[in-house]
Amino acid sequence: MNSPTDPHFDPAAEPAVDAEGATFGEAVQDAADQLGLEPADLAIEILDPGRSAESGGGFRAVKIRARRRPPDTTPGSARPGRTGDARRYDRTSSGRREPRRMEPSNYGPPPPPMDPSQITPEIVAMVKELASGMLEQMKFPSKIDASKTDHGIRIGIDSGERDQFLIGKDGETLSAFQYLLGRMIRAKMPDQSPPRIEVDVAGFRDRQIEKLREMARELMDEARETGGEVSTEPLPASERRIVHIEVAEAAGMETVTIGDGFFKRVVIRRATERPQ
Repeated sequence: MNSPTDPHFDPAAEPAVDAEGATFGEAVQDAADQLGLEPADLAIEILDPGRSAESGGGFRAVKIRARRRPPDTTPGSARPGRTGDARRYDRTSSGRREPRRMEPSNYGPPPPPMDPSQITPEIVAMVKELASGMLEQMKFPSKIDASKTDHGIRIGIDSGERDQFLIGKDGETLSAFQYLLGRMIRAKMPDQSPPRIEVDVAGFRDRQIEKLREMARELMDEARETGGEVSTEPLPASERRIVHIEVAEAAGMETVTIGDGFFKRVVIRRATERPQ
């Protein structure tokens, strides 16, 4: 492996590794461990930004590709910077010279969401305008409502007969729309933490929550009748939270989480009496 202080350092000769993690930081540390380097010594290419377990589409790991970065670049950049307007090129297998794709010079996990108390009507209006513009470009005429909530900003969309296409299978299209809207908001507010965004189409997310609450109530009834333990199927954290809250509001019942990984089961049972 070339030394990072070698004046003839060739990034193309450096081995690259693929890594993934629940967060961007974990993925970077995984790559650093594989290469035997410090995270700051890596050039990062984001293959998949991942998806939070809090999203309607469920968790998806962050995936990156990393290699040792040249010594005269900042962390996160793939190749040395150059002065002037000269462009760098790679030669393809067919012999053509194509502009070399530069990796971003800044990377990192998204900032924490804005404190809801700091969300102003102007910010709500800005988010609504961005969502409206996205739908207009997608050729989806829709009615849009935007409102401040206890946690952030909620965008409600009604596209009539086209709702199903905005929701997608298991809410995947809706989750993608919410992710892109969040990225646009971050770009609009580079010096501030963006607000937490929740996008719903025709009450899809509300129906998901009600189904989870109903499932929790049915499982509680079963646990009361049998006196034993019952469990849900593996769920992401956002859905487990709804089950925990529903059971917590019922007298004499309790929950515990079991399993490894990001999708775990919630066990529902009669509450254990604790000594006074």
